[in-house]
Amino acid sequence: MARTTRTTRTPRLTRRSAFWLWAVAFLIGFVLTGLDIGVNAAVFPDGALVGLLVLLPVLLAGYWFFRRLHPIRSHPRGYALLMIGWGAFSAGGIAGIPNGSLLNIVKKLAGADLADRWGIAIAAPIDEETLKLIGVVLLALMAPQAIRGPLDGFAYGALIGFGFAVLEDYSYVFITITQKGAVQAGSAAVTSLVGRVALDLWFTHWAFTAVSGAGLGYLIGNRERPLAWRLPVAVGAFLFAVIMHAWWDSPFLAGGGWEVLRRSVILISAVAVYRVARRQYLRCFRNAAVAEVSRGVLTETETEILTHRRRRHRELRSTPHGAPRDLLIELRTAELNLIDDDLHDHEAGRALRSEIGRLRSRLEAARS
Repeated sequence: MARTTRTTRTPRLTRRSAFWLWAVAFLIGFVLTGLDIGVNAAVFPDGALVGLLVLLPVLLAGYWFFRRLHPIRSHPRGYALLMIGWGAFSAGGIAGIPNGSLLNIVKKLAGADLADRWGIAIAAPIDEETLKLIGVVLLALMAPQAIRGPLDGFAYGALIGFGFAVLEDYSYVFITITQKGAVQAGSAAVTSLVGRVALDLWFTHWAFTAVSGAGLGYLIGNRERPLAWRLPVAVGAFLFAVIMHAWWDSPFLAGGGWEVLRRSVILISAVAVYRVARRQYLRCFRNAAVAEVSRGVLTETETEILTHRRRRHRELRSTPHGAPRDLLIELRTAELNLIDDDLHDHEAGRALRSEIGRLRSRLEAARS
């Protein structure tokens, strides 16, 4: 299959100060996580092994799925891994510190009884959603071309939230083992994972941060609209993510059949945001493609091929191996880059148009 992730002008991330901020936060979170989980894993090795055997494939599945949320081509592996790492270790490892501080404040201001029932719903959404969204901000600073609109922000936010949730589920394995008397660690781990992975993982953190990430992507990518419009949308998306998180953590409608409603509200909200972001991107993509047809750079047939991932795969499979296939991959990648660049970078677009002409000539010669 053609590799259709973005490949043009990828910066050396180590030259960006935002990357080193990411690295420092990742290291701190990794150490804090290792100190916490490492002790428990040494005491309950069976539970630790069960957790790894279940959650590592789940993490890989989420990584694959959320990278492919983009309807045209997958997001770059490197950026996706950075976001998974931020969610799991930077946000996930550090979140316990502000969580504890905010819970203490809630106890002092509202009393122990209210804090026991509502403390997590008040504290966790504020600091966890802030920490997770910072990861998307850092990606935008270290790789400005990575966040081109709400759809990119949604996907990277989802990757962060998914990484956060997987690590949280792993830590809950040991909590469940302790709650069940610290015996039969393996079966207790399975019990914990069945509930948290099968019933909770697909309705929680990925959805919260995807929504706030989409808002940030709108702020960064939709520069044709005034800042006075974009900023309230981004702030509103973040606040909505906090509310979704609080809804999940609150005791309101908890237990029994009400859990279906709680999960449905979160999932429907996230899917609705995704559909809006996807529709906006595809509209811009198709408009840019039509503009290239009018310039004579693309044909109408190529526009249809570029817009559908499956059609590109079928075209590639029907092309002989060797120079024709290699040139076709280069041509389609350049055309996809052109359309994306046309939305945000006209100077790069002119260079790509010349490159597309050269690649098409070479491809026609190779096929003849």
